[in-house]
Amino acid sequence: MESLAGVLSAFSRRRQRQAQARWLVPVRRISRVAPVPGRRLVAMTFDDGPTAAPCRPGGGKGVTEAILEALAAYGARATFNVIGTTAPNYPDVEGKRGTVYWSGVKYDHYPAFGEDHLAGVANQPELVRRILAAGHELANHGYRHIAFGPPPWPYGSRQHLPNLAAVVEDLRLLHDLVQQEFGYAMSLARPPHYIDQTADGSSAYSAYAVLGYNYLAASFDGGGWKPSCGSYRRDVKAMVARIRKVLARNPEALNGQIIFQKDGYNMSKESPVVDALPQQLEILRRYDYEVVSVSELLALSPFADLPNDHFAFPAAKGLLEAGYPITYRDNTIRPTQYLTRAELAAMILPWPWPVEVRGLKFKDVSPDHPYAAAIQNLCQQNLLNCQEDTFQPDIPITWSELLTVGQRFNFRFPTPPPPPRKSGPVMRAVAVAFLGPLLTRM
Repeated sequence: MESLAGVLSAFSRRRQRQAQARWLVPVRRISRVAPVPGRRLVAMTFDDGPTAAPCRPGGGKGVTEAILEALAAYGARATFNVIGTTAPNYPDVEGKRGTVYWSGVKYDHYPAFGEDHLAGVANQPELVRRILAAGHELANHGYRHIAFGPPPWPYGSRQHLPNLAAVVEDLRLLHDLVQQEFGYAMSLARPPHYIDQTADGSSAYSAYAVLGYNYLAASFDGGGWKPSCGSYRRDVKAMVARIRKVLARNPEALNGQIIFQKDGYNMSKESPVVDALPQQLEILRRYDYEVVSVSELLALSPFADLPNDHFAFPAAKGLLEAGYPITYRDNTIRPTQYLTRAELAAMILPWPWPVEVRGLKFKDVSPDHPYAAAIQNLCQQNLLNCQEDTFQPDIPITWSELLTVGQRFNFRFPTPPPPPRKSGPVMRAVAVAFLGPLLTRM
C-alpha cells in the first residue's frame, strides 16, 4: 500500500504542476532548457551541503571537497543547493538507517543526526568560499531544510513550516547570510524534498516571487541519495550506469538537462557520489558535453521550448530580461499556440503587478483572476477596446488588435510580414517577436 500511495502522490503532484502551468508568471520552474545548436550542455546540481563530513566508506577528506576536486579535474562547473544549518532541528530522535527517516524522525539533520555542525553555510564558511572561488553557483535550499508545508507520503511524520511568512523568513535568513558573508546574491532555489504547497494554501512559487528567485527543478536523477543496495561498489556502479545507458541510447539525451545529485550521505549514511562523480564526468566528456552551472545554462538557453536560433528568441530574451512575464510556469513559450486577449494583457505589464484591482467591470473577469491587474492596466491605457461588459479573456488576439496595440504605443517599428488573414489569430512566437522591440525600446 505504501508503494501505491507513493505513486498516487507523485501523480497528484504532476497534475497539480500541469494545472499551475496554465498561467504566465514571474517565477519559472527550471527543469531543462532547449538545446543550444551545435553544443552539448548539461547542468549538474548538488543538494544539502556544503559538508565537511568525511567520505563514507573511506573517511579522510570531506564529501564537498571530493566533489570540488572531481569537478575541477574535468573543468566542470555546478550549482550547489546549500542549506544554512540543521543544528536547531531538535529535540528529535535518529531514524532507521535505509529509510527516509535515517537522519531524523521529526526533522532532517545534515550531514547526519548529531553531526549538524559539519554541514551548512553557517558552519562551513571556508567550503562556501572554495565553491565560489572555483566558479560554481549557490542556490537556496532553505536555512533549516524544513518542508514548506505538510509533507506527502513517505515523509508524513516530519515537521513543516506553519505558513508562507515562515517560509519566506527561512529563505531570507539564508539569502541574507550568503549575501552579507560572501557578497553573493542567490537567484535560484529548490524546496526541501520538492514540497511546494504551504500549510496556509500558498506555495513555494509565492515565496520565491518575494525574493526574486526562479524555481530550480531537475530532469535527470544522478542517483546516490537512496538506500544502499547492500554493496557500496554496486551503488557506485548503478550511478554510473544511469548516465552511460541513457547516452548510449541517445547521445543528445542529456542536452539541456539538469542533473540532481547529493552533496552528502545517502539514506544508508554512505557517499557513493564521491566515487561515481568522476566516472560520470568522464562519460559526459566522451560525448562532448560541457558541464555548467544552471545560471550559465540559462544565459545560453533561457526557455524550455525556444532554442536560440528561433526567429522569436532575441525578442523573447529581451522581454524576459526586462521583467515581462512571457513564459508559463513550466518555462515554456509555447510558440505555436495562439495568444489570448488576457495573455496579451499579461505580457505587456512588467512585474511587479499592482496588488489591488479596482473598477473591473467585466462579467467574465473577476478581481481574483490571475491577470486581473494586467487586464485593468490594458484597459486604462486604452490599448484594446474595453467598452463592452465582457472582456473575453480566452479569445485569441487578432492581427488587427495587435497592430492597434502597436499604434497606441506610438512606436514606429518595421512592418511585420503580411499575415495570411489580417483579422486572423496570432501565434505566440509571432506576438513575442512583434512585442519585443515595441516594449524593450521604450
